[in-house]
Amino acid sequence: MKIFIKLCFSSEGPDPLDILKKVKNLGFQPVFGQYDLVKEVEDIDEYMKTVRELHESLKGTRVMYNLYSTKE
Repeated sequence: MKIFIKLCFSSEGPDPLDILKKVKNLGFQPVFGQYDLVKEVEDIDEYMKTVRELHESLKGTRVMYNLYSTKE
């Protein structure tokens, strides 16, 4: 299963490169196209853990995000 993220940065928030470092530390990798980053997860438990960690790491940054997942 893959989780894709699309990020929307605020000019009132931290530097976008700092945000990308945070998200990459969670195992996401940059991709080109409709979404900004992707991470492969094994099962629904890892998916839920990843979403929780992502939300916590972005809390307070004014960054908005959208998630999309596939079974690929």
